[in-house]
Amino acid sequence: MYERHSISALIWIRHLIAFIALLTFIVDLQNVSAQSQLAQDAYAIFEASCLNCHGSDGAYRETLLMEHSELIDGGTVVPGNPDASELYKRLLGPTGNGVQMPFGQPALPPQSIDTIRRWIQAGAPDWTPIATPLRRFVPPSEVLKAIDAHVKTISPFERPFARYFTMTHLYNAGVPSDILGEYRKALAKLVNSLSWGLDIVNPQPIDPQQTIFYIDLRHYEWDRNAGWTEVEEAYPYHIEFNSPAQTALRNQLSRLQTTLSTTVPSVNADWFIATAASPPLYNALLSLPETDLELEDRLEVDVANNILTAPGLRVSRAGFVNSGVSNHNRVVERHNSRYGAYWKSYDFAGSVGTQNIFTHPLAFQHDGGEIIFNLPNGLQGYYLVDGTGRRLDKAPISIVSNPAASDPTVRNGLSCIGCHTEGMKEFADEVRTVIESDTRPSYSKAHALQLYVEKSEMDALVNSDMVRYQRALQSTGGDINDVEPVSRFHEAFHSPLDLHHASTSVGLEPQVFLSKIRENAGLQSAGLLVLDGGQVKRDTWTSSFQAVVHALDYPQQVGEPPIV
Repeated sequence: MYERHSISALIWIRHLIAFIALLTFIVDLQNVSAQSQLAQDAYAIFEASCLNCHGSDGAYRETLLMEHSELIDGGTVVPGNPDASELYKRLLGPTGNGVQMPFGQPALPPQSIDTIRRWIQAGAPDWTPIATPLRRFVPPSEVLKAIDAHVKTISPFERPFARYFTMTHLYNAGVPSDILGEYRKALAKLVNSLSWGLDIVNPQPIDPQQTIFYIDLRHYEWDRNAGWTEVEEAYPYHIEFNSPAQTALRNQLSRLQTTLSTTVPSVNADWFIATAASPPLYNALLSLPETDLELEDRLEVDVANNILTAPGLRVSRAGFVNSGVSNHNRVVERHNSRYGAYWKSYDFAGSVGTQNIFTHPLAFQHDGGEIIFNLPNGLQGYYLVDGTGRRLDKAPISIVSNPAASDPTVRNGLSCIGCHTEGMKEFADEVRTVIESDTRPSYSKAHALQLYVEKSEMDALVNSDMVRYQRALQSTGGDINDVEPVSRFHEAFHSPLDLHHASTSVGLEPQVFLSKIRENAGLQSAGLLVLDGGQVKRDTWTSSFQAVVHALDYPQQVGEPPIV
């Protein structure tokens, strides 16, 4: 009996030890996963706020290169000790080694700084993605098949308005699932930020991997302008599948093109995110007119009449010296509009004479400005103008600039999306107190005081507009505390491509593509041998893409079988 109990106890102890080992393994696995996620979160912040200057192509890469090994080996980051890490300390304020970072920009949000601190405290784990589990490669034929099957679920009347985005090439390239999720958020935010539709309507996944997305042009009122036609004309990565061995693919594509009344039934989502946020596509998809007066007419805003007859009612104004992007004084005013708010800034090339807003708060002479307006769905549209009110694609650097970027030019759409992450930005008026103290004004003091409202009134207006925007953003799946995804993936798209990303862009598995490069003179002429262990620049890849596709369709020598 005693021996039996001893054996039972021994078995129980063995089970307990095995159970403890299993728990330990699970905890260790969770810790690794948590550290990996923390590293990715930290890198997303660096990607959005630091790589413009300190990336491989940044203007200040010589002083600090934002690569993991460089940060650790150079002592800029001390793993486990954020307070001894120069990188972390410079996010909090200036040190003996230099100014607060990001240079020339507002400080990072507290939650972003906390993420960097926790990343360093955790040992500054490498953000290089851990190899993802092997995925089954999804060939172009399956993408076309999925789109074809989905089109058949749509009524014939609606089919001409159906369009599709694809991320299958990113999935095939091994982009981690959480990053693919961020791409989805970026796509949803951008398409709705280019929409005159009344509601937030997010692209809908149609495949098990959630990498192919359906939209209806009418939801964004893109059926009412030529914007999508311009998208198709600008799209550089369309493949016609012309080789003899691609007859089935060509037939599939031809059927889709006929059914959808388009030459390009699907567009790479990463290209769209990187391109449609800037002119000319930004202007085309939003149907932005040539002048601010035309835009104001569409939004039912009468700026001149509001200032003259309804100061403090339909329009409120503030002025200040430092704005972060304007090189001189800035005036901002908010008008009531058809869909919420219409914010108009006045920026100056100087600060003297009629450009001095403190001596001329009503009749100043401005040189340009930025307009932020609510779209019907609650998100924001953007519009840059010169001093006469004509639309600009980019602002003169002498008036406004982004000093933290390798290219400081402020571009309509993209620059504004990246800056106004929470909707409207808070500010403090400095003009009203000057007006109140002016005993001998050369302007109507009563009118000026009506226009430059009390701080509490302006704060309430700013807050209400922020709430409207944030609710709309949440409907896209986004959050103001996230790293801004459109700017993030704009930067990521313009980074060099490795073999995985290049090969999947042409619908081939990496080793298959590499073997073709080694065999094919046309691919070698395009400079693709560098992909055998190296990277190719994005502009090189884009400019040579059609030549690459052509080279894949034809043999190296006459008489050889087609290379497909």
